[in-house]
Amino acid sequence: MKSFEKLVRHEGNDTLFRCMEISIVSTAMGVPLHLHAEGLRGTGKSTIMLAARQVLPTIRRVRGCQYNCDPERPHCPEHKDLSRAELLSIGIEEVPMPFLEISHSAKVGTVVGSIDLEELTSGSSKARLLPGTIPMANRGIIFIDEINRLAETSPEIADVLLAAMGTKPGRVKIEETGMKPVEMPVACSVWAASNPDEEPGALEDIRKQLADRFDLTVSMGRPTDPSAIVSILRKEGFAVPLGNQVRENLLRACERGTAEVPQFLDEIVAQLYIMFNLESLRSAEALRHVASVNAALMGRGVASIDDLIAVAQPCLRHRVEMNTLAQIIKYLAELKEGKKQSEVPAGASTTTKAAPRHQQQPASALDRLLSRVKESMESYRAGVTPSAKHSQDSKGGASDSGGGAKKPLDPMTTPLAAPPRVARSIPDLRLDELVRTEEELR
Repeated sequence: MKSFEKLVRHEGNDTLFRCMEISIVSTAMGVPLHLHAEGLRGTGKSTIMLAARQVLPTIRRVRGCQYNCDPERPHCPEHKDLSRAELLSIGIEEVPMPFLEISHSAKVGTVVGSIDLEELTSGSSKARLLPGTIPMANRGIIFIDEINRLAETSPEIADVLLAAMGTKPGRVKIEETGMKPVEMPVACSVWAASNPDEEPGALEDIRKQLADRFDLTVSMGRPTDPSAIVSILRKEGFAVPLGNQVRENLLRACERGTAEVPQFLDEIVAQLYIMFNLESLRSAEALRHVASVNAALMGRGVASIDDLIAVAQPCLRHRVEMNTLAQIIKYLAELKEGKKQSEVPAGASTTTKAAPRHQQQPASALDRLLSRVKESMESYRAGVTPSAKHSQDSKGGASDSGGGAKKPLDPMTTPLAAPPRVARSIPDLRLDELVRTEEELR
């Protein structure tokens, strides 16, 4: 295996490195975060992901437990019913975070688990479970290379992955003839790589449900800096060992825990889900959680809109069309630059308790629209059209020709500008029909 310290980090693979760090921290905190890297063959996807096992943090488990039981929350058939005193008598140990692989030749029994035949043939009167790859990777990571091919050639393993990745924690069910079915939770992150330009094609075209299970999907790029290519060819890596830097950063982030997510960020994520018709609620959950972990990796205690912008592409690129993704990122950037909703006022609380309505800025596009409608109505009652008001403001405020009170407009003589279709009431319109940018209005 290639040394992690010798890997060259460039703009083509930087997002993959970042997403791996986010996934490792989240896994250490007990929340699996599934990662899928797509790209041309030979760009180093599998090499980078496999080398990451060298910088994984450690976990505490019940001594000798093949299922990596957390001493605080044992879950396996052997330890889940034991008392605290019994667990302490067994002992607690610290081991590297698990990192296992599922190959294309794997069978369902080796992935999920089966009966321990050696135990049976030894003359034991009791059947014993032999854990599979997924249960043994609990609280760790599973790697699958060319997952698009696996999803086509081994649909039964793809079904097992759907169950293991469907919830957090996921679950596996071991069923063998003559044994009572055993179901247990698993909290492992699935990392996968694929070449979507080769047969059988992109994962979302083969098993869309499986593609949606991945919280992050990264498009692997080629290096564009000649110096980066020279470093790769000479296997020089970096002057300061990259592995040590990453390991220390991961440990600090794990100690800090996930950053707090203020209420206004939750409202923005909810607004994105509705406005851009995101198909799966997993997309909203991924945005929120990944933004929180990203803030923790950056050393911040509270997530901001900058974190949403940073993780929007890997969280959504496999769930929406590219033009929709561009609109989402643009929308977030405009929120940041325009309304400044990403900034928490100095001294303000970052808890999720909502402020009184009169102290809040409009929280949605509909509120902003209604504010503009109200302003327009007030201008109409004052006898000034929006265009006339803008003209007066630009000229420093001109009075009417009579020098007296402003004269109300006559609807019979006022030219109208309306779309060539029957008007509809506001409640009948979709949100994207209500809001227009200034450029679109012009």
